[in-house]
Amino acid sequence: MAASSVTCTIAPKVLEDVEQFRLQKPSANMQVYVAKIDRVNHTVVHDETFEDIGFDELVEELPDDAPRYVIVSYRFVHDDGRVSYPLVFVYYCPQTSAMPARMLYASTQQLFEKVAHLGKSYMLQDKTHFNKEWLESNLNKFAS
Repeated sequence: MAASSVTCTIAPKVLEDVEQFRLQKPSANMQVYVAKIDRVNHTVVHDETFEDIGFDELVEELPDDAPRYVIVSYRFVHDDGRVSYPLVFVYYCPQTSAMPARMLYASTQQLFEKVAHLGKSYMLQDKTHFNKEWLESNLNKFAS
């Protein structure tokens, strides 16, 4: 089987974690759950969780040369003043990542989105673009 057609499994614990993350009462402006692929077992596993983190801190935490799946619960204030906490899925794949890793993550992205019920999905190659303006401009595309 070619590496480009390999789809990894999602660890049951990750799906439980994501569901808990989705259902938790927001306690901060931004909470983040990060998953990675265990390349030995071809399984999506938990990497890190941040309960209250800013964009600058998150950018520092993301690797420069390895993809990650990033799930963000973000306090979003709509133009009419309503506040929501959308769950946003970001497939972070830096251009400096090794090609086999990029292919492995890309082949698993849609499966992860589907089984974890993640609707708002974006790809990001340059972590320095992961900021309030980038996220809110994308969320405004869904706002009504």
